[in-house]
Amino acid sequence: MKLRVRGISYHLKRWNEEPELPDVVFLHGFMGSGENFKALVSKCVYFCNPLTIDLLGHGETEGAELHYRFSHKEQTADLKKLISEQIGRPVFLYGYSMGARLALSLALKHPELFYGLILESGTFGIEGETERQARQSLDGRRADEILGNFKGFLDEWKKLELLKTNEPHPETEMIQSQQQPLWIANSLLGFGTGTMPCFRNALPDLPLPVQLITGQKDSKFIRINQVMKKELNSAELSIVQNAGHRVHLDQPDEIAKILRSFISKHFRHELDHR
Repeated sequence: MKLRVRGISYHLKRWNEEPELPDVVFLHGFMGSGENFKALVSKCVYFCNPLTIDLLGHGETEGAELHYRFSHKEQTADLKKLISEQIGRPVFLYGYSMGARLALSLALKHPELFYGLILESGTFGIEGETERQARQSLDGRRADEILGNFKGFLDEWKKLELLKTNEPHPETEMIQSQQQPLWIANSLLGFGTGTMPCFRNALPDLPLPVQLITGQKDSKFIRINQVMKKELNSAELSIVQNAGHRVHLDQPDEIAKILRSFISKHFRHELDHR
């Protein structure tokens, strides 16, 4: 389905439409699309209505010529309008990696839209100014590489230790190769980890239940999410065994179990009797 949102043609897909079930909106990671969640959402249609969104400049959603359009404020405004107008009732929000950063930004700004928040391999941002500037410089170099030699960038990207999975996922590599280099570069410049604000001080004010998910092999994000759990008022942390950063690819069955349990606790209907 294509929808025009604040001048951008967004692509979204409804995987199920049962009025008595809760809606769950899924936000993918960098260079991904809603199709990255195919294995996971196919296991979730029995207890919720999954809706995947191709984020700005990714998949089948248009991008923008200027990187400022990719800022967290701009994308948050897009998603607020899309969710409130197309669904019209509170939903659960699921974000992975870049999508988790955007989901956190959206939930902090508009908590009234959500029953709860699920963050897979997420972060609240970079606290130190020196580290932030270093990450901005890295993202700038990566953006130049994307524009100069996108195929070469993809070859190096898939070698990153952080992104290794238990099994090959050719569908993921195909999705990455089909992206538009200018839009992907602008995504890094406008909403890279070094560019987004640090939300750590805002975490205690988030009035929503939060489910944090990390992979057991992803030590960096385990540490980050342990900090997030302490800062949030109502949060649980699940560390999934035999999984890395891409937990939804490594262990979709386990993620589905975690998601169903979280929904059953925080949705007004009793799902266990279905």
